[in-house]
This record gives sequence, C-alpha cells and structure tokens, in this order.
Amino acid sequence: DDRIYSKLDFTQKDWQDGNINIRTVVTVSKDANDWRYTMFFTKPVEFSTVWGCRKLQTNEFKTIWTFGPMSWTKKIRPGMKINLGFNGKFEADGEAPLTVTKSFVEYSPDAF
Repeated sequence: DDRIYSKLDFTQKDWQDGNINIRTVVTVSKDANDWRYTMFFTKPVEFSTVWGCRKLQTNEFKTIWTFGPMSWTKKIRPGMKINLGFNGKFEADGEAPLTVTKSFVEYSPDAF
C-alpha cells in the first residue's frame, strides 16, 4: 500500500455557472521525502488556482490531475496536516463533475 495518510478530508463545492472549489486536508501517517496527489473526475475540469501544492500534469481530457508539493511541504512526517485548495471551471451544462478517486501517495522516481 503506497498510501501515506491516515485521514483525507475532502470538500467539493460546485456552482451552476461552472465554478468548482475543492479543499483537501491530509493528515500524514508516514515519513516521505516527496508526494503526489491525484484526482480523477467524471468530466473535464480546468484548475486556474491551486494552493498548498503545484500542478504537475493532467491528461488530455482534463479529467485526471496530478499535483506535487511546494518546497516547504516536500518532506513530510507523521501527524503533519497538509492543506490543499483548488479553484477552477467546468462546462456548465447542468451536471457537475464527480470526483471518482483521490490518491495521496509517496513519490519515488526510482519506482517507475
């Protein structure tokens, strides 16, 4: 199990005009020197602002987003809480994107 958190509090707020706001608070359970947070959506989302992390990549459909740490949150220890926030847009067609999966794991470039 690559999971390095004991608790992941996730809040998503969608508006009919296509705005989306997500806040995640991660309680760390293991030491790690680097990490990745990935979210999978049911429809395209375009994030314009993020805080507590940085955008690393998205797939061509903008349904899978991966974020990494800021310099001050790269090395994490058990008990730490990491606050992440995301503001963005989605197509306002009456259906908000569902967040299907969230993943917060240790990143090790040698593992791939």
